[in-house]
Amino acid sequence: MMSSLVAVVPVFNEAATVGAVVRRLREVCPVIVVDDASTDGSDVRAAAAGAACVLRSPRRAGKGAALRRGFAEALRRNATAVATLDGDGQHDPTDLPGLLAAARAAPEALVVGDRLASGDGDRVPSLRRGAIRAADWLVTRLVRADVRDTQCGFRIYPAALLRAVSLREEGFVLETEALVRGVRAGFGLVSVPIRRIYPLERASRFRALADGGRIAWYLARELWREAGHRLAADGLGRRRVPAAAGES
Repeated sequence: MMSSLVAVVPVFNEAATVGAVVRRLREVCPVIVVDDASTDGSDVRAAAAGAACVLRSPRRAGKGAALRRGFAEALRRNATAVATLDGDGQHDPTDLPGLLAAARAAPEALVVGDRLASGDGDRVPSLRRGAIRAADWLVTRLVRADVRDTQCGFRIYPAALLRAVSLREEGFVLETEALVRGVRAGFGLVSVPIRRIYPLERASRFRALADGGRIAWYLARELWREAGHRLAADGLGRRRVPAAAGES
């Protein structure tokens, strides 16, 4: 067990799967479940499975808000690192030791699961794979660091990152924001291969076009802002260069 590791699991109508996720996770660390106003008793299943804390929202607020609330509770409990997994069974808790090993080796890095690097598991749907690849391309250029599967929610966040960085985005965009702001704040990124789980009978909450479009818009804004900062810095540098002797 990693010292003071806490898991945060956001859920919305995942009564069929959240119990198994919690039972397997709590063998490793305490589990905080954030129920985003489920109507199927997900909160009851999570509590019965042994979650250390179940936080229920009175109305839908989205994944970003659920993660922020879970992070705040984990930090209140003095966590030194926070693991995040989805409650729909698309992340295999048995992959957690691999992420933990990477977190121990690089305690100041954000550790991200990489579904595309592994040959183990189900086929990633074409639209989802395309959205992941496009986001990876944009994020790599924005942060100037090699990171893969930027949209994977199976992660380990150092508590220091969560305290240093203010995460404001909503929905799935928050996880991309965490990568960008984390690198800008000086934290590293580490990718770890994990199993792919995409059962045909369960649709992902991630909508490749709608959610992918929001992520692309966020990254486009950040790239534009970064380009503006570089242009301003270049202009300031040129103005500071003294004129050569004899020039007027």
